[in-house]
This record gives sequence, structure tokens and C-alpha cells, in this order.
Amino acid sequence: MHTLFYFHESDIYPYEPIQPIWMIIYALLSLGFFYITNHMTKSNLKNNWLKQNTLLSFIHSTICSILILIAVLRAPEMFDDPLSHSNYFNYAVISFSIGYFFWDFFDCLQNSTLSTFPILIHHIIVITFLSQILLRTRNIGYGLYALSLEINSVFLHARRLLRWYSPVSSSIYYKNLLKLFIDTGNYITFIIFRFGVVLIALRALYLQRNRLEPITHLFTVISVCAIGILNIVLFYRLLKNQISQKTKLKDKKLIADQILIIDNDILLPS
Repeated sequence: MHTLFYFHESDIYPYEPIQPIWMIIYALLSLGFFYITNHMTKSNLKNNWLKQNTLLSFIHSTICSILILIAVLRAPEMFDDPLSHSNYFNYAVISFSIGYFFWDFFDCLQNSTLSTFPILIHHIIVITFLSQILLRTRNIGYGLYALSLEINSVFLHARRLLRWYSPVSSSIYYKNLLKLFIDTGNYITFIIFRFGVVLIALRALYLQRNRLEPITHLFTVISVCAIGILNIVLFYRLLKNQISQKTKLKDKKLIADQILIIDNDILLPS
């Protein structure tokens, strides 16, 4: 008779470690996928790295969001105990993102500027955090919680791509409607998945501190706090950019009105 082993006495699910070789295989497949996708979608235009990198980030966040939704639908019981719950699908989802973050890290490193430095720090933290989860096959549920931030990234990247690429429809009404949808979704998902998930993680780390080794607990707390700080900086930049765009639009409208008054003889005083 097979005896079930529990990592901690308070665990709901038995400890069933997955061989780390699967993390390497899944991550390499993901790395290969983004390498091929990058070459298939790459433009011949110079100085186009940021657009290309954003497009690949959008593809990753979209796929990752869909996979997380599938993971939740396949195994909703993970919410009963995210710390001890594990399965191969959730393991593969996290490995997929590790592969992408490795690809994006080296891509940013090759095209490094001052603005990419926070991204490099973010990727180092995320890769280390997710890798230790898979190496120990523990805390996988909370790993998916962390990746749910990618749901907001879909809107963040879509917002940028919309400025660079025209939608299929040339209708101004359609463009404005799409922009409103993306902006609204961006702020809602930012608050829920970036600020909300960080708060949930900190609360869970406090309540379940006795179920984690001291070193793991300390590292996780530092990682979550670092991501939280980066999210605050990102939200500040988002608001600053939004206000800046509105100011520019008002200035353009004012200039256009002045030109209309000057150039139109009918509107000039007699």
C-alpha cells in the first residue's frame, strides 16, 4: 500500500514532487517558441526593438492569461491550499513563463538602456522566485497567483500597441471605443491583479509563516515587496503618461482652434 507523504502536517494535499528535468524541458520549449516567434514577426525597420519586444510581451501575457484560466477551471481545488496543491499542468504553465522571462531578459540585455534596468531586476526576481517553486514542487498555487499579474500586462501592452499600430477598422468611433475598453481594463486589472495579488500574498505569508522554512519565507517576503514597489512605480508612470497625453491633446485642440480662427476669413471680425 502506497503511503502518502505530507510536506507539512497542516497540508491538505500530499507531497508529490515533480522531477526538475520537466522544468528545464518546458522552459526550453518556451524559449524556443519565443525565439521562433520573434524571427517570424520581426520587422526589417531599424530602431524597432521596443515595438518588437512589446509585441512578444503581449503574446506571452495573452497566452499566460489563457493558461491560468484553464488551470483554474481544471483544478479549482487549488484555492483550498495553494501551498501544497500541485499538478503537471500548473507546473508546465509556470515553466512556460520562466522560459519567456529568460528570453526577454537576454533580449533586454542585448538592447539595454537605462529604462530596461528595472525590467532586468524584475526578471531576475521572478525567475528566481518561480524556479525555487518548481525545484521544490511547493507553493505552485501561489506561483499562479503571481503570474496572474500577466492579465493586467495584456492591457498594458495592448495600450502601447494601439498607439503604434492602427486597428483593422478606420472608424474613429471604433478606435475611441477600443481605447476606452483598454484603458478601463488596464486600471481595473492593475488594481485587482497587481496591487490586490501583492496584498493577498503578504497576508498569506503572514498567516502561513509557520508552514514555510525561514529562508524561503524571508526570500518570498522580499520578492513580493520588491514586486510591490515596482508596481507602484509602474502605476505612477502609467498615470503620469495618461495625464501627459491628455495635456498634449488639449494643447493640440487649442492650437487647431487658433489656426481655424486665424485662417478662416469668415470668422474674423469685420
